[in-house]
Amino acid sequence: MKFNDDVREEAANWFAALRRGPMTVEERTDYDEWRQSPVNQAALNSMHELWGELAALNPEAVKPQRSPARASRRWLPVAASVALMLGAGTIYLAWPGTEPTATQIATAVGEQRTTTMPDGSVITANVATRLAFADKHHERIVDLGEGEAVFFVRKDKSRPFLVRTEDYEVRAVGTAFNVRNREGLLDVAVIEGIVAIKALSGPREGQEIARITAGKRVSLGNAAALPPSTPILAAAIPSEGIAEWRTRTLDYEDAPISRVVEDLNLFFPRQVKLADPKLGDQRVTIRLQVEDRERALATLADLLGLKVNKGRDQETLSE
Repeated sequence: MKFNDDVREEAANWFAALRRGPMTVEERTDYDEWRQSPVNQAALNSMHELWGELAALNPEAVKPQRSPARASRRWLPVAASVALMLGAGTIYLAWPGTEPTATQIATAVGEQRTTTMPDGSVITANVATRLAFADKHHERIVDLGEGEAVFFVRKDKSRPFLVRTEDYEVRAVGTAFNVRNREGLLDVAVIEGIVAIKALSGPREGQEIARITAGKRVSLGNAAALPPSTPILAAAIPSEGIAEWRTRTLDYEDAPISRVVEDLNLFFPRQVKLADPKLGDQRVTIRLQVEDRERALATLADLLGLKVNKGRDQETLSE
């Protein structure tokens, strides 16, 4: 897809903003509105891919660099220029002392982090996530211990990109996809390209159990419970809706309330509880902007007809 100069410049600005660290509430609002356009989202995806492809020209060109936690909007055009200058291979970034073959990423409650791996792939880790990246001779491996991340993989047909959990392995060559691994449940959604999922345990150990194309997602439970031969069906999902958590937006369709509350608690230290566990079984379709905790909680309570009871250390939702 071709983009005009204005769209490319805006995409570069937002790409730089995402890499620098947390945005302000105003920035996130502007960003969320801007990426509603499929063209804008596609341009941003291309920027991520460009960042990765540069490593094919110069593997040293896209080593990771910690970004300052805060910066003003006036800095964005400068940052965008840096991102664009990378296309000419003129800017070299590195963390002093970084071990190139083993990168650990751990985010706390409410923290998100974007990191460029030694191979040029870009990983954005969601809140409360723990993973390790190993850049090996024949393959690139991410051990996703717990949490969620979106991967923009630099193409390298000779070295597949593997994301492993206890039960499954997600295999890609050059693509963009999101993996969620929480409480023994795996969710994989593909933004671009194709990924294959293999079982690492259970009755189908060693077998490819699913192949997912762009705009599709699968959800899997314990590998031990997989039926021996039943095909795994992928559900459709708009590519622009994948990994919206990067803008602190949570979108649910027919999801249990317990899942919504669990996710909300990963963004803020102050917890939300359900007065009656049975409430968690009710299902809801909702879109929450969780930059503002109080507003998100009020939106959820209003939709469900629940009361918010404030306590010393937490809020409780009750009928």
